[in-house]
Amino acid sequence: MKVSASLHAANPLRLSEAVAAVAPHVGSFHVDVMDGRFAPAFGCGESLISRLIAAGAPPVDVHLMIEEPQRWARRFAGLGARCVIFHAEAVSDPLAVADDIRAEGSLAYIALLPETPIARYAALLEQVDGLLLLTAPPGGGEFNKAALARSHEAPKGLPLIVDGGLEPRHFDSLRSCSVELAVVGKALFGSRDLGDRAKRLDLLASGVAASTS
Repeated sequence: MKVSASLHAANPLRLSEAVAAVAPHVGSFHVDVMDGRFAPAFGCGESLISRLIAAGAPPVDVHLMIEEPQRWARRFAGLGARCVIFHAEAVSDPLAVADDIRAEGSLAYIALLPETPIARYAALLEQVDGLLLLTAPPGGGEFNKAALARSHEAPKGLPLIVDGGLEPRHFDSLRSCSVELAVVGKALFGSRDLGDRAKRLDLLASGVAASTS
């Protein structure tokens, strides 16, 4: 398992420094695009995403926590994102959105809110590239253990991202659920030494080091 750094939690006044410090130790940058409607907050914009992608490794995953993601998914995929993640609950034809994303060369992942049963989208999950499970309310909140438990219902082999209130103490449970990427925000960017913290979290996520928190 690798850590995906949630840039929404980084200090916007020192963002370039934060990106440079954590980049060698994370599997991807996770960028939330929020419209203040689907999620009660506002996230990163197109300009930032474009600059991150142009800078090279690590890859960028774009999480659309917005209403009508079908209007914007292709545009963000066209920037060169590794994957574009959209909420199945926000669209009437998720397969059409997935096709638009793939047409631009990105992977198409769907996301599910903490209370959404996986069984509701079982057929869809057989036709997308991956799944993101929110384990906290959109925009932030406390980790919801029951929301993670749904992971056992996901199709075997489907790449899985978990996002929401994650701390190092959750990593053992995430690995047991075959999680590929753990999206970490405050637990990473709340540190004074971001490079050291990112390196430590990478070791914890991979299971090389044992968590004490």
